[in-house]
Amino acid sequence: MNNRPTVNFKEVIASEGIPTTEEAIAIELEKEVKAAGSKVSNDNRMSPFWRLVKAIAVTPTEWLIDKLLANHVLPNTFAATAQGMYLDLKAWDVDLERKAASKTRGVVAFFKDKPENPIVIPKGTVVETARIEDKVYRLIVVEDVLIAANQKSGLVLCEAEQAGAGYNLPAGYYSVLPVGVFGITHAENQNDWITTTGADTEDDEELSLRIRNQFSVVGRYHIDAIYRSMLAAVAGVRTDQIYFLHDAPRGPGTANAYILLDVGATPSHLLEQLNDYVMAEGNHGHGDDILCLALPETTHAIKVTVWAKPNISDERKEALTTQIENMIRAAFRESDSYQQVTRTYPKSTFSFSLLTAQIHQELSEDLMSLQFENTDIVSTLNIPRLSQVEVRHG
Repeated sequence: MNNRPTVNFKEVIASEGIPTTEEAIAIELEKEVKAAGSKVSNDNRMSPFWRLVKAIAVTPTEWLIDKLLANHVLPNTFAATAQGMYLDLKAWDVDLERKAASKTRGVVAFFKDKPENPIVIPKGTVVETARIEDKVYRLIVVEDVLIAANQKSGLVLCEAEQAGAGYNLPAGYYSVLPVGVFGITHAENQNDWITTTGADTEDDEELSLRIRNQFSVVGRYHIDAIYRSMLAAVAGVRTDQIYFLHDAPRGPGTANAYILLDVGATPSHLLEQLNDYVMAEGNHGHGDDILCLALPETTHAIKVTVWAKPNISDERKEALTTQIENMIRAAFRESDSYQQVTRTYPKSTFSFSLLTAQIHQELSEDLMSLQFENTDIVSTLNIPRLSQVEVRHG
C-alpha cells in the first residue's frame, strides 16, 4: 500500500511561470535578447544563430530544469518524495536511520522413523519449500542438534539462507528435505515457529512514513505517534501497519497496539520483545498500559473454479493450478511473492473481482476464465487468514 504522494515537479515549475520546454525557453531567451538591444536579422529557428543558441543555451537550460531541478533536486528536497541516500539524510535530520535487513530464525520439527534411536541433525542440513513464483526458500540448521532416544521428534534451530521478510512463512511451508537425514522421515515448521523475524532493508516508503511520524513525537505526552515510533524501530514492523485500540480494553488508561507483518502471523517472541520494551523497561507514559498484540484473525475457505485455455497440456494445467493457489496465498499474506497482488488489510474490503483481474493479468497465456465462490471480505480491526484454498478445473 503506497502512502507517499506522487508529485509532477515539472508541472509545479511550469505553474510558477518558469519555461520548461525547448520552445518556451527559446521564446524567453529571444525576449531577453531584444530587451538587451540586440537585433537578429535572421530569426528563423533553423538559422545558424539560433542553432548555436540552442546548442549553448536552450538545450543546457532545458536539461537543468527537466533533469536536474524537476527530477532530482526538488524530489529529494522533501521526505515525501526523496529516495535513497537523500532520504537517509532526511532521516538523520530527525534522529532516525534506515533499518537493515535481517534473517529469519526459528525452530523446525524433525520427526524420527524410530523414536528409540538417538539421532543427530547435522549443522548445514537444509529444509526448503516447494517452488513459489520461481523461488525456493531454504532454512539451514545452525548447529548440530541431538534428538534424544525415545523422543518422536525434536525442534531444531534453523536460519534463513538469505535475509528478507519473505522467509517468515506460515506453518507447513518448510517441509522438503532435499538431502535426507538418516532416521528422519520428514521435517516441518509448525505454528509460532519463528524466534527472530526476518526483514528486508527498509524501503523508501517505510522510512518516509517513519520520518513523518517522528515530527509528532516531540511533545511531552505519550501519544500514538510516540508508541508508533518505538514499535516501528524494530525490524519488520511498519509504521503504517500498527493499529491502536483506545477504548480502554482493560480499564482506564489502557490501549492495545495491534501489529501486522507483511508475511505470516506476528510471532509471539516479537510481541514479547515489544511488550517488554514498552512496559517492563518503563518506556511508557505515566499511567499508560499498552499491550502489543497480533491482530485478531478471521478465517476463510477460498474456492475458485478455473477454466484453462483449450489444448494446453496437463502439465501446464497443473502449473496453472499451483500458480493460482500461490497467488491467493500471497494475497492473504502467506508469502511475499506476486507483489502485483493486492494484500489483505484490516479496516478495509478485500475485493475478489480485483484479485480475479490480477490473476488474469499474470496468467493470461494459459488462463481463460476463473470464478470465485466467495464474496468480498469486509474487515474491521482484524485480518483475514486462510483455512483452505481449493482450486478446481471447470
